[in-house]
Amino acid sequence: MTDFWSIIGSNPAQSGDDVRSALDRVSGRLDGLDATGLVKFSEELREALYRIDRRELAEIPVVLAVGLELPQTSDHFLYARCACILGGRDAYDAALGSTSEFTCFVRPFFQAAEGLLYLAPSVYKKKFGSEMVTVGEFPIESMSNAQGWAE
Repeated sequence: MTDFWSIIGSNPAQSGDDVRSALDRVSGRLDGLDATGLVKFSEELREALYRIDRRELAEIPVVLAVGLELPQTSDHFLYARCACILGGRDAYDAALGSTSEFTCFVRPFFQAAEGLLYLAPSVYKKKFGSEMVTVGEFPIESMSNAQGWAE
């Protein structure tokens, strides 16, 4: 049985290297799953990304090292959501409860968390020699969660 949050673990990150190390740890845990477990993990990731797709989180600006503030792009917001999930269940739950808890995930180095999207399909292909097929009822694109974007 797949326990999504156990596979994710807790991965506090202070740099891009920390994000890459966390992705390596998650990939190692995924390597122990069978085909069904990998598909289930991928579908649970999609659901988690969907649930945290909220306007108030997307509107948090990216603050560059020089102090310049820029709006998040839809891709940046997707990768920030990946970073939040990679942070673990406590980080995810905190961000759902308080916009300020999500702010740290919009930092530019967290864009490396995009790799979380490709881990399960990559492990699946390596282990089974074919592309992973998911039913994916939850879209991951920014602004897909109509309830999260309602006024």
